[in-house]
Amino acid sequence: MLKNNKYIQMIILLVALSVSACTERIDIDLDEQEYARIVVEGAITTDTTEHLVMLTKTSDYFHNEPPEPVSGAEVVIYNDSENYPLIEKPVNSGMYYTDPDVFGTVGREYHLKIMLEEPVGGYSEYEAVSTIYPINQIDSIALAFHPDWGTAGFWEVKCYVWDPPTEDFYMFHVYRNGQPCNDTITDVFVVDDLAYNGNYTNGIGVAFLNQAYQHQRLFPGDLVTLRISRITREYAMFLTEVQQEVNFSMPLFSGPPANVKGNISNGGIGAFAAFSSSYASAFVE
Repeated sequence: MLKNNKYIQMIILLVALSVSACTERIDIDLDEQEYARIVVEGAITTDTTEHLVMLTKTSDYFHNEPPEPVSGAEVVIYNDSENYPLIEKPVNSGMYYTDPDVFGTVGREYHLKIMLEEPVGGYSEYEAVSTIYPINQIDSIALAFHPDWGTAGFWEVKCYVWDPPTEDFYMFHVYRNGQPCNDTITDVFVVDDLAYNGNYTNGIGVAFLNQAYQHQRLFPGDLVTLRISRITREYAMFLTEVQQEVNFSMPLFSGPPANVKGNISNGGIGAFAAFSSSYASAFVE
C-alpha cells in the first residue's frame, strides 16, 4: 500500500513539473487604432419625434472608460423621396438627432448614410438599410401580479391584439408613468409570432416586470404603457444575439463570444432599424 502511494505521489509531481514547464507569458500587442471599429445604434420609427443615431468606437479590452464618441460626422436618413439630415447634439457627443417633426412611413425603405471626418476601421463612409412594416393597433392591455415569482413577485403585462397571418417579429417596451422600465438593449423583450400567427392574442403575456428591480417596480395608481414595435427579422436576430452574448450562458453548451452581426456596411458594428409602433395603457389597481 505504501509503495502504491509513493507511485501516485511521483506521478502527481511529474504532472505538476510538466505543467509549470509549459507556462509562458504571452503579450498580445493589439493596436487600438488599427483594429478600431465604428459602432452604430439608431432607428427611425412611425412616431413623430427626434430620432437618434449614436456613433462610438470600439476600445481596448482593458479600457475602463465609456466608448469614445465619433464626432463631426455627416449623418442622414433618407428614402426615395425624403431626406432627413441629423445634427450632433451636444457637440462632440456622438449623438445625432433628426428634427422633432420627423416620422417614418409604413411601407417605405429607409437608408442611413454616415460620412466621417476621419476614417474608422479603414473606412470613412458607412451605410445601412431597413424597412417599416405595418402593425395592428393594440385593443388593450391588462396587468396581472404573480407574488410567487422571484423574490418580490412579477407584474405580467398581457396584450390583446390581432396578429396578421404573416411571419412577424415584435419588440416590446414598457413605460411606467412615461418612464421606461426596460430601456437597455439587454432588457428589451423580443419575440416572433409563431405561437399565435394569424390569431387573436387574447391576453398573452408579452412583458414581465421584476419587482425586485427599482426601475420596474409598480405601485397602485401608476399608468403602465405598452409599446409594441414590428421589426424586421434581421433586427430581431441582432437583438437576440446581443442578449445571448451579454447574458449568462453555460460554457459547456455555448460557443465562443463573437461580434454580433448587424446591418452596417464596411465591417461596422451595431444596427440601424426602421419599424412601426402601437401603444396601449392601463392603470395599476
